Amino acid sequence: MRFQEKIVEGKYNYYQHDQVYCEEHFKVFRQEASTGNFNFNAELMSRVDTGEFLKVFVDYELTHNFEPVSLRIKRTLGAHKSTERFTVDLKDKKIHYVFNGKEGMHESETAISGRFHIAAPAFSTSMLMSEAKKIDPVHRTPYNIISSENIWEYKEPFKESTLYVELMSLEPVTINLHDNELQATLCNIYEEDKIKNPNAEGYPVYISKHYQIPYKAEFANGIRIEVQNLKNFESEYKGSF
Repeated sequence: MRFQEKIVEGKYNYYQHDQVYCEEHFKVFRQEASTGNFNFNAELMSRVDTGEFLKVFVDYELTHNFEPVSLRIKRTLGAHKSTERFTVDLKDKKIHYVFNGKEGMHESETAISGRFHIAAPAFSTSMLMSEAKKIDPVHRTPYNIISSENIWEYKEPFKESTLYVELMSLEPVTINLHDNELQATLCNIYEEDKIKNPNAEGYPVYISKHYQIPYKAEFANGIRIEVQNLKNFESEYKGSF
């Protein structure tokens, strides 16, 4: 097993109407090699109406070019438990999917053509697709997204969809978080292409220069996600806020 160096760690707060309802702690590791893989680990915790805690653990491995290698998601809520696992055969472009919930295990394998990103329930990994495929500075950039709606019970195989990202400014914008001035790339995320629906609502995401890890995003229903702290341990960017 190769040595892994921790290069980034941080924490997000998830707000709805200015009330924190979820926290995410994340760490990023890189294998000790010029072409070493990256590992994004995240833990999310949220209290539900029953008073119990929903915990979600994410372990995401990507190549040095940010192609997905494997994604493991583990969820616990009281007596409820489930796990999902995506394993990618990079040579044959096949995704092996396993879901294990209260009704047992479901397993499938599907061939996927072209580049794709696997969606994980962690904000720290939400813009990784733009590391593998850079955002077009002129047009909305389409990304092929693999996602699953299986949470506690198996409903259906994973599905493919398209997400569009539009660069809103060629120059970095300044945002203020926790008394810190930060330089970020501002993008809007859309579920539809501009040609199909020029009036589609986009959601702003402010992205850092650290592996496209977002600083902040705003969504419908008063939901906002903001980084509370971020530490970079690499010599080029070493520092925190």
